[in-house]
Amino acid sequence: MVERRKGGETGVVDLQALRGDAVWNAMKAGSWESGGWDPGLFETCLCRSHTLAPARDGFNHVYPAIDQMPDLLRLEPIAYHIESADGLKVTMLLLEGLVGDFTFASRLKGRREFLSTLTYVPHPQQGHFFNPLINNIEKMFLTGKPTDPVERTLLTTDLTEAGAKSLWRGQGPLKTPHLAICYTSTKESTYWKS
Repeated sequence: MVERRKGGETGVVDLQALRGDAVWNAMKAGSWESGGWDPGLFETCLCRSHTLAPARDGFNHVYPAIDQMPDLLRLEPIAYHIESADGLKVTMLLLEGLVGDFTFASRLKGRREFLSTLTYVPHPQQGHFFNPLINNIEKMFLTGKPTDPVERTLLTTDLTEAGAKSLWRGQGPLKTPHLAICYTSTKESTYWKS
């Protein structure tokens, strides 16, 4: 969602993963500087969701309070704080049970309102996720060029490894000089169109 920002992807300089009670404590902190995230961005993500769990059974439009959220989860919550070389700060939250879809919210320089979106991803039993992969492999064989920057795969794979390492090391922050991976995304959309 952020690789198409002005200047392209600049790499990641710092990452911290949080799990369990540390996620709720960070949520209550209320800002990046305090170890948390912007509550307005979080609320914007939840309001964009089509699968937000109701705070009370039988009442589909009751927004859950932070104190109610732990009881709505099926798995322990995980948060990833990611800071890019150009100063971009990202928090990725895994809150399975509270939401079942992928939402995104951002604050854009010079704009007061948040930008948000919902990514429609079919249920695994309905989706054919192997088809787009094969389509891109075929295009690469026919043209001799990859359809996506290989740096994207390197960065996302290494981010996954750094997140696991942060959790394993007690949820502390990690400096990530090995993630100084820069690239510019393709001009055309990489969303699956067929």
